[in-house]
Amino acid sequence: MTEKNELESSDIVIDRDFDVSDNGEITAYIEAWFDVDKKFGLRINDDEDAWLNMFGIYDPIKDTLTVECEISRETSSEDFKYQPTENESKVIKNLIIEKIREVCGCSPVELYEKFYGTKCCEQTL
Repeated sequence: MTEKNELESSDIVIDRDFDVSDNGEITAYIEAWFDVDKKFGLRINDDEDAWLNMFGIYDPIKDTLTVECEISRETSSEDFKYQPTENESKVIKNLIIEKIREVCGCSPVELYEKFYGTKCCEQTL
């Protein structure tokens, strides 16, 4: 993380599996390779039964990103949304785009079109 506590590309890894919704949003699991307690003000690092799941929801048509987080425990879970900074948003979107190209050999828009068999727009990323 930067001195401003912003995520960098070395802090996260995008999983190779994607969910594609019928509205064009692509959900990717984000592996957190950073101190989640420091970043989000959590207290789960010392709890062996707690972990953080992060999901990036990327809309390539609108070029928007939402990050949803879930603190999971053996007996419960709680959700929260995280609004990434502009720099973090760029990093996460670029990593999602790169992973889609690596795994699927196409752009995010083309992935949607392959999944649903229909054109969602004339734009390609």
